[in-house]
Amino acid sequence: MAGKRELALPRTAASSLREQLARTTLNNVRAQGHTYVELREDGKRLIFFCTLCLSPCYSDSVLFDHLRGNLHTERLSAAKVTLLGPNPWPFNDGVLFFDNSYEKEKQLKNERLLECHNNDNNLAIIEYTGNCKLNNYVCDGLEMGHGERTIGIHAKNGDCGNCDKVIPGVFHKNRITDLKVRFIGVGQIAAMMLQKDKGSTEISKIWCEWLGKEGPIDEDTDKIPDHDFAVITFAYTYDLGRQGLFDDVKLLLSSSHAEELESSETTTARKRKKSFSDPEDVSESLSIQSNSSGEFASASSSATSSLLLDRYDDQLLDTRFISSKSIRRELRRQQRIAAERMCDICQQKILLDKDVAALMNTKTGKLACSSRNMNGIFHVFHISCLVHWILLCENEIMMNQSVSPKGKRKSRRKNGAKHNEVGKDGELISTNQICSVLCPVCQGTGVHIEGDKLEEVTVTLSQMFRYKIKVSDAHRAWMKNPEVLPNCSTGFHFPPQSEETFQEKVLPLKLLHFYSANEQ
Repeated sequence: MAGKRELALPRTAASSLREQLARTTLNNVRAQGHTYVELREDGKRLIFFCTLCLSPCYSDSVLFDHLRGNLHTERLSAAKVTLLGPNPWPFNDGVLFFDNSYEKEKQLKNERLLECHNNDNNLAIIEYTGNCKLNNYVCDGLEMGHGERTIGIHAKNGDCGNCDKVIPGVFHKNRITDLKVRFIGVGQIAAMMLQKDKGSTEISKIWCEWLGKEGPIDEDTDKIPDHDFAVITFAYTYDLGRQGLFDDVKLLLSSSHAEELESSETTTARKRKKSFSDPEDVSESLSIQSNSSGEFASASSSATSSLLLDRYDDQLLDTRFISSKSIRRELRRQQRIAAERMCDICQQKILLDKDVAALMNTKTGKLACSSRNMNGIFHVFHISCLVHWILLCENEIMMNQSVSPKGKRKSRRKNGAKHNEVGKDGELISTNQICSVLCPVCQGTGVHIEGDKLEEVTVTLSQMFRYKIKVSDAHRAWMKNPEVLPNCSTGFHFPPQSEETFQEKVLPLKLLHFYSANEQ
């Protein structure tokens, strides 16, 4: 028995060993070309996940069997001409895009920092994303003035700290602010048109091809118009785009901190017992840190409590720093609610730290959801899902324009007055169709609104549900019959409904701009 106890590994050591083995397997699999495989948490265990097939694999053997399976083979053949090209999508949203360069960059950064700590030489640690000039310094990540060697140089919000756009009135990081975003690339939207003998046209395929920062190279494509909407990307957090999350916990924290501060002033000589679940009293440790730096030396107890709470917001999701059991219980409950957030387009869960996106109206410079609320909140989706939604809107707009010469449809509802508007020529225009790119949840388009009047909803919920089913079906058909393009792409395929003869013609439509709101 004693021998068994000596050979048994502690739980933390065993889990750490399992994680190391899993990451070793992951590196080997990715080295073989399976860059779409990643590690995810399922409860308290790590599992392998195939992003191409959306398939979880709970062991090495299950993963290898899946990679040899028929489903994966079929998806991989389609991905080789759509997602695994020489110019990949620089995103990782967990449902279609699987770029893992951020993981490599983060690992390299940690290694460099460790080398810095172990080196006695005088090092100036500055992160970098590329070459730039900063005052009298030439920043190339290698050399710097005054005889100091640099680990790297990093320019926030674009080259040398300049952002490309500022979006006003956005609720971000618990306050309404002007959001700075930087340009990261362009996607070209194009379609394959079928010209039939009777003179009618229809869309067979529509796609978005990733071009990167350089954009179109051919002279013929210089006249392609920019899209009226752009994609703003974020790294997903629980409270991104919405307010009121964890408000109950913050109220408990503010009252708890005030009480703890008052009691700590009268019982400073008493020793408090500490358990493994409550390693340290938050208010006491933070007050010691602030007193040592001289930040809160002359503040009153109430002011100190509010300041401590502001500093605590960054660690709000880490339950190890919370001493009150009731607060931890409430925080875990709200964490479970927040973790159940789904993408409204594909109904798949949005994962923490994955790439998500919101719509921006480029004409007004505002997020699309701003015309449906006055609080700066907005909706986020998987990046690939939002690109698919934009493609669907473009498809519906073109279909509606080709239905009749006037491009209008009369409603067949008996109560048409409730769902129709009168156009300039006096015709009833059905509003139960997509006439512009809009948010899939609130149907905002980001137009300017006056006073307290919000933008009207134009599409019924049942019709929006049909559109989202169409997104899923059309992309599934695209993966079975994709368009072969020089760059990575994603799109839709609409098989012809009739056997009429037709001519195919590829028509470039618009350039879709992508911006990042992540701090770099």
